[in-house]
Amino acid sequence: MNMLKQLNLAIDYIEINLCNEINIDEAAKIACVTSDSFLRFFSYMTGMTLNEYVRRRRLSLAINDLQQSNEKVISIALKYGYESTDAFSRAFKKQHGITPSAYRRCGGSAKVYPPASFHIIIKGAKEMDFRIIDVKETVVYGVSKKYDVQKYSTREALRHSMWDEKCDSVPEKISNGKWNHPHNSTFDGVWYGVWQDGKYMIARERENTNNDNLEIAVISKGKYAAFTTDCGAVAWEELPKLFELIFNTWLPSSGYELRSDDIVEIYHLWTDYEMRQKNRYYEVWIPVEPRQE
Repeated sequence: MNMLKQLNLAIDYIEINLCNEINIDEAAKIACVTSDSFLRFFSYMTGMTLNEYVRRRRLSLAINDLQQSNEKVISIALKYGYESTDAFSRAFKKQHGITPSAYRRCGGSAKVYPPASFHIIIKGAKEMDFRIIDVKETVVYGVSKKYDVQKYSTREALRHSMWDEKCDSVPEKISNGKWNHPHNSTFDGVWYGVWQDGKYMIARERENTNNDNLEIAVISKGKYAAFTTDCGAVAWEELPKLFELIFNTWLPSSGYELRSDDIVEIYHLWTDYEMRQKNRYYEVWIPVEPRQE
């Protein structure tokens, strides 16, 4: 199977049907993956949900209709799946910063999104620290949240809200400690970020927890492709870049394919700020198997 070709054929299907109801199962069938895998993989590859992509593309096409036709605004709204002029105008203004009527009268700048396409792109011959590892079944304990696209626009937004001390500060609920204590080692060691069953969990192995009321996740045994960052950087910068390299560059040309949708992030952290700032690093493990041609 040519993975890039199938993904681009699925995008072609979506583009052809932007003015109709898009059947996710059909798009996934074209891409030769399950529907859940297609939705998650699309998000990994583009940084947005499929629903957000479709909305942006429809509102991009609406620009041409307003410029080049005499159709009524309500007709354009219905064409792109909006049930009323008001709903269309709100969405249009959110994306373009101007209402449809004002844009038709006066023109102006607009935020247009071209169709997505998937290619293997190598930027600056980026070296990836990569290895295939055999992982034994690992039980971890933590706190999870569902990846709700209505509440969190990207995976990064959900991850940040859970790790941030000013938001949910989930680590404190797992190990009953605080960051940045020079003489404390509560948070030293390995932390997990587990993407599984539509949820994200921050977790640790049992011996590193101090809470008996935690959820359980099982990291399945098997082969994983493991990628490692350099030391010292922050997760919110490094992990999105690493995900992009894995799914846009490495996986399509690797000879491997995903054997499940579970993705595991490994955080090597220290309680002390200076130690953490200097030594922290991250890994991403993706479950793989040889691609069947």
